[in-house]
Amino acid sequence: MRSLHQLTVPEKLLHTGFIFLVCIGLLCAEAYLYVTHAGLDGKTGVTLRDIQISYYGNRDSSKLQTVLPTMFTNAGIPKEQWPQLQKTIDTWVVGGQTKAEYDSQIKPIIDQHCMMCHSVAMSKQLHNPPLASYDDVKAVAKVDTGMSYNAMLMTGMVHLTMLGLIFWVAGWLFLQTRVHSQIKAISVITPFIAMLLDFSGWFLTKQNPDFAWFVLIGGALSCPIAMLEMGVALLDMWIGLPKFLLQRLVTEVPKSVVRTAAA
Repeated sequence: MRSLHQLTVPEKLLHTGFIFLVCIGLLCAEAYLYVTHAGLDGKTGVTLRDIQISYYGNRDSSKLQTVLPTMFTNAGIPKEQWPQLQKTIDTWVVGGQTKAEYDSQIKPIIDQHCMMCHSVAMSKQLHNPPLASYDDVKAVAKVDTGMSYNAMLMTGMVHLTMLGLIFWVAGWLFLQTRVHSQIKAISVITPFIAMLLDFSGWFLTKQNPDFAWFVLIGGALSCPIAMLEMGVALLDMWIGLPKFLLQRLVTEVPKSVVRTAAA
C-alpha cells in the first residue's frame, strides 16, 4: 500500500477534504462540551467540580439551581441581573414549587430566557431537559443527582459508535504516514483507550465524584489525539515530516559484512 506522500493529487484532495471536515466537527463537539459543562460551579472554564456536578450532581440543591449560571450565560443575561433571578427561582424551589407562583414568577423568566434551548423540539436535539411546562420545570427542581443513566447510555451509544469510526479512519490515515512505527503504535490506540476511560468515568463518577478525573483525562486525550493524527497525515501528504518523526527505512550494513565483501 502506498504512503500518503505517494498518492495522486485527486487522492490527496479526497483525504484532505475528509480531514478538514472531521476536524472541524470534532472542534465543534469539544466547544459544545465546554459550553455545557463550563461554569456549573460558578467559576470560569471547565473545572473538576464542573465534571462532578454534571455526572454526580450537586446534591445540596436541585438540578435547576445547579445549572442556572450556565443557563444565564448561554442566554446572555447581564450578570447584574443574576442575583435577583437566582433569588426568585430559589424561593420558588424551597417554597413548595406551587403552580400559582410558577405561572406568575417562574414561567415569564423561562419564556424570555430559556426556550431557545429548552423547548420540546430543541431539547430532543440537544439532549437537554425541556422546560416547556410546569411539570417539566418541577421535574428538574428536584435534588440534582447528575445525568441520568438513560441519558448516559444514549449519549454513550452515539459517542462510542461515531467516535470509534472516526478514530479508526484517523488511525488508518496515520498508519499510511512515514512516522516511526513505535509512535504509530502508541498513537493509534490512545484515542480508543481514552474514550473508554471517559465513558467508564461517567458511571464511576455517578457513584463517586472522585472518579471525575477519568472523565477529564479521557476527554483530554481522545479527540485531540485523533485530530493530531490527521494533522500529521495532512502534513506528510503535502509537505513532509521532520526527521525526528520519520521511520528509519534503511539500516546500516554491519561492518563484518562490509569487510567480507571487500575481501
